[in-house]
Amino acid sequence: MSAINQKEALEQRINFLKNKQENDLYQLKNQYSLTVESLKPINLIKSSFQNIVDSPNLKSNLLIGAVGIGTNFISKTFLNENSINPVKRVIAKVLKFAVSNLIKRGF
Repeated sequence: MSAINQKEALEQRINFLKNKQENDLYQLKNQYSLTVESLKPINLIKSSFQNIVDSPNLKSNLLIGAVGIGTNFISKTFLNENSINPVKRVIAKVLKFAVSNLIKRGF
């Protein structure tokens, strides 16, 4: 009797392992197709842009950059550092210094 039980147990174990192997192969094939799809260049670009857009500091960084560029433009055009007028030169340098410190601190 015990030989029959051992034989049945062995057959059950073999069937279990075969099913497990089939399931593992199915999961491996699915993961392979997902990996191939995610590594396509267009999907890499899409995910990179999505990460940039989802960044929580994007708006503040853009605002800080725009303010810095705008202030730099104003100080160069209206308050020329190389101006003959010493008051304009000082104001331009102070304005640039203040804005750069403001930008470094993040407003």
